[in-house]
Amino acid sequence: MSREELAARQAELLAALVAAGPAPEGVDPARVALEADALRAKRRRALARLVPVDVHERLGAELGPRLDAWITAHPRREGTSMHADADAFVAALRAGGVLPRPRRGWAPRVPAWRPRWR
Repeated sequence: MSREELAARQAELLAALVAAGPAPEGVDPARVALEADALRAKRRRALARLVPVDVHERLGAELGPRLDAWITAHPRREGTSMHADADAFVAALRAGGVLPRPRRGWAPRVPAWRPRWR
């Protein structure tokens, strides 16, 4: 197998894991689905910790399903931080009218939880 073929197969597997793509030929679809679910859950937990408290308060139990839908539709791009990912999620909620736009001069977001190290 050439490097190009291997790279293509790896790209197919990555798409199956993070972008709801089909499992590559020769790979068990059930195992891919299981791993993809685990990766989505991990990203959901991380994002839920980083979104502002007011998002938790406004969405309540709806936050998890909205995160799942957004995560599936927006695979994480290489080189982006989880903080940027959380900001993009909140921006999408605001753009979709789910959350009100911030008032002018509004203070920076207050995360539900953020580590002190970066």
